[in-house]
Order: sequence, then C-alpha cells, then structure tokens
Amino acid sequence: MKKLFGLLLVFIFILSGCLNVLVKEEEVMVFEDPEENEHVIISPNLNTPENYYQTVLLDGRYRYSEARGLVPHAINNRIDINQLEIGLMELASTRFPQDGYFFQEGQYLKSSVINGWLRRYDEDRKDHMEGLNPPLPEITKDLDKMENWERVRYERNRHESQPSYLSHIMEHNYLREADNGTIELGGLVLGISLSSVYYYRTEDYGAVFDLALDDDEVFEEGKRIAGEVLERVRKQDNLANVPIIIALYQEERRQSIVPGTFIALTVVEPGKRIDKWEKISDAHFFFPSSRATSMHREDANRFDNFKQDIDGFFDNYIGVVGKARYKNDQIQELTIEINLQTNGKAEIIAMTQYVTDRMNKYFPPDLTVQAYISSLEGAESIIVSHPNEQPFVHIYR
Repeated sequence: MKKLFGLLLVFIFILSGCLNVLVKEEEVMVFEDPEENEHVIISPNLNTPENYYQTVLLDGRYRYSEARGLVPHAINNRIDINQLEIGLMELASTRFPQDGYFFQEGQYLKSSVINGWLRRYDEDRKDHMEGLNPPLPEITKDLDKMENWERVRYERNRHESQPSYLSHIMEHNYLREADNGTIELGGLVLGISLSSVYYYRTEDYGAVFDLALDDDEVFEEGKRIAGEVLERVRKQDNLANVPIIIALYQEERRQSIVPGTFIALTVVEPGKRIDKWEKISDAHFFFPSSRATSMHREDANRFDNFKQDIDGFFDNYIGVVGKARYKNDQIQELTIEINLQTNGKAEIIAMTQYVTDRMNKYFPPDLTVQAYISSLEGAESIIVSHPNEQPFVHIYR
C-alpha cells in the first residue's frame, strides 16, 4: 500500500506537467563591436541549478572556434570531448564568475597553430618545428637490412622510449562589459588534453600498438607543455594582458565507458609566470563494476539495491547502468540509463513513476541524480533530481 501511495504522488506530479522548470526570461543584452562593425548579442540567462554562462552571439549567430574541427581527430573518445568542454566551463567560474563574464568558443588560436603544436618536434621539418610532443629518437640502424619482425621490434622500442603525451589544446574565451559600453576579452581558459595511453603504428596502415603511460610522467609533461603554451600565447598582443587559466586533463583509453579527469589547474595573472599547480581530485566510475565496488563500496551497494528493485518491476529484461562523478572522493552526480524491451506508453508511465519513487528511496537528497529511460524506439522519459528539490519529470509523447 505504501508503494502504491508513493507512485500515486509521483503520478500527480507528472500529470501537472514538467516539474521545476526554472526558466526566467531576461532582457537580451546588445553591444556594438567597433572592430567587427556588428552587433554583439548576449543570450538570455536561464536560471538553472547548473548556472551556465550566457553566450556571446555575433549578429545573432553562434561563433564557432576555427580549431573546433580538430577535436574529433585529436581526442578518440566522444565522452572525453564532452567532459573536457563542460569541465573547462566549470573550472572557469573559479576566476571568471558567471554574473560578470560571458562565454564564447576560442577565437584567438587558429586551427593551423594548434595543429602545429600537437605534432612531434622535428627541427628538420618546417611544419613540425613548433611541435610540443617530444621528437622520436634518431634511427641508428639500417632498417632495410632487418627482417620484418626485427624492424617492428626496433620501431616499437623507438616509440615507447619517447611517447607522445599531448593530444589537444582547447581554448575558451570569457568576455565582459567594458567601461565604454562595448564588450572586451576578460579572460582565457586553455585545456591541455593529455593521453593516458599512447597509441602508435610502426608503419603506415600497420597494426596499432599501445603503451599505458605513467600518471606522474603525464603530469610532468603536462606542466612542461603548459609553460611553453603560456609563453607562446603571451606573445600575441591581444592576449598579453588577460588572466589565463590552464587546466590539465588526462583522457581515458579508447572505447572507455567513462571519461577522463582533470588533474591540475593553474591561474596566471597578467605579467606573471606559472608558479604553482592546484591538484584536482576528480574521478568517474561505472556502476555496476568491480572498480566501483572496491573503491566506493557503500555507493556501489546503494546502486545495486536500486538496480535489483528496478529489475523486479517487469518480467521483461531491463538494463540498468550508472555513471558517477566524484570530487575529493565524494559522489557529486549520478547518471542512470535504463533500457526497456517495451515501448508501451502505459508501461513507460508506470516505469517512470516507479523509478522516480525509487530514486528518492535509495539515493541521498543532496545528490544530483539523472535518469534516462529509453526503449527500442528511442528516448521515452527523463527524470532529474537536484539536491533538496522536487524532481523534474518528463515523458515523451
């Protein structure tokens, strides 16, 4: 009876429409850009728990970074790309608060420049002279006189003695209102994306080999690269006198089901050098998994109990998995994906009601929990519970 009563309460909330849509329209802000001779429009603010930055639009158009096309080629995992981009915005707020700064994608580091920095350094090749990855050791033997297996072994030793670390550099700009009523660059954020696994070939179109990189070595290389990037960026006149945040991000290996993590952060004020790094304790875990159970047993048990409860709801198979984000070893956010073998609307509504009720039962009220329910036909419903608030529930028609 108690379970039925809980479900009826949730159903009443759903019938009343989508819950807690915290949207407040604000007046659109318009500035003149004398250099571009165009209108700069600031997108209206949305009052959401995530507190996203308002975005800069040029004549009403979103401004893409020229280097944006490099990202899918440089970073192998889509979830790493998303985490790097969103994570940089979160870190930016430590120096550039959302109530005083506006966001736009990077406009100062050109695609050709970043592409050149991502290469291995080679003083004999013009397009590699700006490379920030270490050069391969020189070939000291006659490869033509080697058997194929000898040549592969020799090339593997060359690569693994001097792996590449840097995979991408992402730029974000933070603008603010100037005293003369125009808009100006107020700060720069650079994400240095580093590999956790070095993938390489010993010959064109040959087999792909991999080498797991030592975390301490990745951090040291990241600091070296960041120092060189800062020096080069400061040589640009329009970037010489703005505060710069540099964040080091370590990617996960290819095909990972969880993203990598930010490992360190530094804030460099105008005229200063990098003098210290702040370590970032950030991690992602997949539920259920042995890794999550060994490192966060209480949270893993809580998720297992939730999963067993959901599994018992229908006779049909239900897939329930979770991805959790931790900061300083404390869970901050949990995303749950539930896949059904049915798409009957009555069952979808019942499942959404039940999942909402079970989320309240098994997970603490100060945790952000998002549940996405899908069927063979695609997305069916979404439930979002922010700390100490009634959940937002939407069922797709």
